[in-house]
Amino acid sequence: MPQTQSQHPSAAPVLAVLTGDIIRSTRRSPEALDAAMATLAAAAAAMSAWDGGRPARFTRFRGDGWQCLAPAAGLALRAVLFLRANLRALDRDADTRVSVGIGPGALPAGDDLAAASGPAFEISGRGLDRMARVQQLAVAWAAPPPAAAVIGAVYALTDEISRLWTPRQAEVMIETLSPGDESQEALAAHHGVTQQAIAKRLSGGGEWALRRALAALEAGTP
Repeated sequence: MPQTQSQHPSAAPVLAVLTGDIIRSTRRSPEALDAAMATLAAAAAAMSAWDGGRPARFTRFRGDGWQCLAPAAGLALRAVLFLRANLRALDRDADTRVSVGIGPGALPAGDDLAAASGPAFEISGRGLDRMARVQQLAVAWAAPPPAAAVIGAVYALTDEISRLWTPRQAEVMIETLSPGDESQEALAAHHGVTQQAIAKRLSGGGEWALRRALAALEAGTP
C-alpha cells in the first residue's frame, strides 16, 4: 500500500477506507487475478449509487492488492460483504481479505487513491498488514467508538459466515446487500428459479443473521 502522512486537515471528512488483497492469489492465473480485480472494481462502482455515496475510486496496488472507499462510514460492513459476495460469485475459490479503517482522510483530486492521505488510510493499511492468519475481515478507528469491541466481534462473526458462501448463495447475497428490499419472488424471477430455491440460498448464506447485524450497526453509525 502507498505510504501516507499522519497530518490531516481538521475539517477532513470521516472516511471508511477498505484495503484488501486477493486470497491465494499465487494460485490464480494472471487472467483470473485480473478478472477478480475487475469484479471488485465494478462492485465498488456499483456502491457509489448507495444513498448518495462517495465515488468508488477503486485503486489496484501490488498486483493482488486494492483499496477503495465505502459509500459512507456507516455502510462499511455492508460494503465489505458486497465486495466479498461479488468475488465469491465468480467461483468458490475467489475471495479477499479486507481491512477497514475509519477516520479522517484527505482525498486527491483524481481517482487514484495512491495520493490519498490521513488516518483512515494509515489504519486500513496497517490493519491488513497485521491481520491474524485466521482472520479475513477487520475494522479499526482513529477514534474508537464505545462499542468498538462489539463491532469488531460482529465483523469476526460475519467473516465466518460469509467466507462459506457458495457461488449461488453469493449471487443472491449481492442483491440482498444492495440497499433496498427486493422480495424473494422478485429474486426468483430474476434468477429463473423458484422462490423456495432463493429462500434456501439465503438461509444457507446466513442472510437473516447478516441482515440483523447490518441493521444494528447502521442504526448506530453516521
